[in-house]
Order: sequence, then C-alpha cells, then structure tokens
Amino acid sequence: MMIRIFVIILITSFLRIEIACAGELYSLPDDPSKGQEIFIKKGCIQCHSIRGEGGNIGPDLGRKVFNLSLIQIAGEIWNHCSIMSQKMEELKIPWPKFEGNEMAELIAFLYYLNYFDEPGDAAAGKDIFSDKGCIKCHSIGGEGGKVGPSLDQLSQYASPVFIVQSMWNHCKEMVSRMRERGVEVPAFRNHEVVDLFAYIRTAGKSGKVERVYSSPGNPKNGERLFVSRNCIKCHSVNGEGGSIAPNLAKVEFQYSLTQIAGIMWNHLSKMWEKMEEMKIPPPVFSGDEMADVIAYMYSIHYSGEPGDAARGKELFSSKGCMRCHAVRGEGGDIGPDLGTSEWVKSPVITAQVMWNHAPIMAAKMKETNLPWPKFEGNEMADLFEYLKTR
Repeated sequence: MMIRIFVIILITSFLRIEIACAGELYSLPDDPSKGQEIFIKKGCIQCHSIRGEGGNIGPDLGRKVFNLSLIQIAGEIWNHCSIMSQKMEELKIPWPKFEGNEMAELIAFLYYLNYFDEPGDAAAGKDIFSDKGCIKCHSIGGEGGKVGPSLDQLSQYASPVFIVQSMWNHCKEMVSRMRERGVEVPAFRNHEVVDLFAYIRTAGKSGKVERVYSSPGNPKNGERLFVSRNCIKCHSVNGEGGSIAPNLAKVEFQYSLTQIAGIMWNHLSKMWEKMEEMKIPPPVFSGDEMADVIAYMYSIHYSGEPGDAARGKELFSSKGCMRCHAVRGEGGDIGPDLGTSEWVKSPVITAQVMWNHAPIMAAKMKETNLPWPKFEGNEMADLFEYLKTR
C-alpha cells in the first residue's frame, strides 16, 4: 500500500532545515511523516487520496504537482476552503481544526509528495536499457555487454539514489568509454529514468535477499555538501555562488527524486568537462550524500520569494478583507484587527487560523454577499507581509 510505504521511507529521514522566509526563520519538521498522520487523522483522506489510496470526492493530491512555496500552498488550501466547507457540511463531516504545528506539518507533507517516486514500469525500463545503449556496455540478469561492470549488484538497492551516485562517481570513465566506442551518451526524459531503475532493481541477480535502504536525504547536510564539494563555485542559490552554471533558485525542482537524478545525469559530461577546465576536483559522493544534495536542491523553493507589503495592502482592500477586518484600526470591525493579532507571526500560523475560522467566515460572507477571496501567485505572501509589518 502506497501510504504505508511512504511512512517507511519518510520515517528514516531527517529533514530539519532552517529557512529564511520573509526575514524570519522557519523549519521543516524533523519527521515529515507527521504530516501524513495529520492528513489521515483530520479526515483529509476521506475526500482526497494519495496516488489512488483514499477518497475520491476531491482531487488525488499525490497526482497534483505542488510547484509552489509553503505560503503558496497555504493560499491554495484557502482558495478551496469555501467549497470544502459546503461539501463537508453536506456530507456531515466535521470541520477539522489544526493546533500547534499541525498545519506546518501538513503543508510540509504536501510539499514533499512529488519528491517520492511512483513505481516505475520495469518492462518499459527494459526497452530503455536497450534503446539507450546501456546494454552495449553493461549486463544485467546475464544479458548484455562486458565493457562496464555488471549492474546486478545494484538491484539490492531500494533507493534509486545509490544508482545515481554510482553513475555520478564513474561518469568520466563511462563517458570516455562510450565516446571511444562511438556510443551516444544517453539522455533521459520525463519518466524514463524511473522506469530504467525499476528494471535494474527487478532484473538484477545480486544474490543478496535483503534490500539496502537510504534516507530520502537531509537538506541541511546537503546544503553543507553543496558548499564543501564546490558545487557553489559554478551554481548560485539566491545570488550566492558562481555564475558559470544555472542559478538553482531559478530552476524548478518539483520532480521526483529519480527524475532530478536523471536531469543531473543529462548534464554530467558537460559538468565534468567544465570542472576539469577550471581545475576543480570533481566531487565524489558516498553513503547518503547524493540524497542529501538532491534533498537540498528540492528544498530551495520551500520558503518562496518575500512578499511585498505595499502590494499586500492593496490586496487587503481589493479582496474585501477590509470590509470585515481592520489593520491597526483601519478597516471593518466585524472580525478581529489583524494588525494586532498574535497569530500574525508566520505565514503558516496565519494560514492555520484562517483555516480554523473558514466556516464562520464563509457563513458571514454569504450573509453580506461578499465573494470568497482567492489568492494567486505570490499574493498570499504579499498579504502576510502587509499584516506582519507593524
């Protein structure tokens, strides 16, 4: 069952990372699987499923790409509060309330959903192994070439990161051999690398029964490795680092872990050539280090871009918030003054309080014929920046 597998994978991870968001410090929870527990405990699973497991009233969140920051995901949740409130009232499902860090944990769970792979298609992977020319140099299950090592030993690894790490560490030799033999260096697109690794894990005959598992990666360790292994000499993140290679803050990493690995492979030969030209020793990874670096790259967009307080003030008026709420005495008096409320401490706490009061707000807005406000793009971040500016 997908959800049980997800818990097993996540329970091994240590995804503590401090992130500067709108000038303040926020952290992902130590165990993102808590967000899954909340997803079940609060009844979200009655209406939503995760890759086919759960309800079918709302969309399958495991098949939705949350290519969004923390606060943008909070905005997406808010946008659907009114519809969800009506549906839950119709189905006589109680509106769940969030306390403490529960909303933060739920959002972290949603943010990382697409990081973990759906099962690959081993049959399609076998075709890719042949079509991409891998079979010319490598054998697996007794079939293939003898130029490179047999890939049977890789079948024991449950995590694709081990395979990627091995490919990275041997890239220079592999590319050199392929060019000598006139074999085109393969590139992987979309789901191809996921299918290829599924084939390697099922077709290999390693002789070992026990699977070797890896944590999904610790982004804080990955950040340190990104610097110590010289990645930052070529790549920059939010203005810090080199300019030879793309600024990773401008690259969307909302792919699965294996798809990110495939993208890295596609650029490996050029990266190694550039490092040789710059006399930078190419990094070698061991243990969970590659997983940590990929987890760090995936986390870069979690904090999102800072909001614009001036734009947030305009939104507070144009979205109708001002009809019911004031900010430091300016605005309506139906709801609390949001400029002096203690819950305007972080975007997640703000989202949590907004969620908890959504049914009451929906009823009051219906009485006064006010439309339910929707937030697009970075608008929720702009609104939060305005509310917290005192």
